[in-house]
Amino acid sequence: IRGPDTPATVVEPGRKDMAMFIRFAANGFLTRLQEGDWMSLFDGTSLDGWEARAEGKVTAKEGEIRMLSKGQNLWLVHDTKFEDFELVVEAKMPDHYNSGIGFRCTGEKGKPQGYQCEVDGKKSGMIYAIGSGWVWPKGSKEKQRFREMAGDTFHEGRWNLFRIRCEDGHIEIWVNGVKTADVHDERFDRGSVALQHHGRGGVHRFRNIRLRKLK
Repeated sequence: IRGPDTPATVVEPGRKDMAMFIRFAANGFLTRLQEGDWMSLFDGTSLDGWEARAEGKVTAKEGEIRMLSKGQNLWLVHDTKFEDFELVVEAKMPDHYNSGIGFRCTGEKGKPQGYQCEVDGKKSGMIYAIGSGWVWPKGSKEKQRFREMAGDTFHEGRWNLFRIRCEDGHIEIWVNGVKTADVHDERFDRGSVALQHHGRGGVHRFRNIRLRKLK
């Protein structure tokens, strides 16, 4: 930036912003290189872009989305629709709950239709087609296979990392780095991300909701 014989207190004309520019440009490049094309669906401070579909309490606080409903199925739906993508969400559940992470969800009002990654104890990482039944697992053999895959990867009362990847009809799910689902289903090919409180249990918490498009 400056010659070796130039005192630090001397700034040559036209160069006073060069060091700052180089730092900002390098940091921006390294961030993009590390994160790829990931976009945040939750800014940590507001519910911009999200719609609550039912009575209940939904707040953005301390970098978390917090949801509470008593007896009613509450959905929080994002306003952007995606086709092929990879989604990561951290979820923290209390005792006695039933929750889910919806994806490729459709419908403008009320209960959406689409896929749901279960967030429900030992069922966490299963796939349910909202309004039409189980995608994975189905039947005793698939349930046994799911148990072998998932094991005890989900931890109640702690933050758990969910990763959902959809490419065409191929759906894969990981819970805390362990693959729990690897199936093909073509019922829904495009839609929104959604978070669920099934009306049971205490506050459901979600954070670090990020997505990158695959196409």
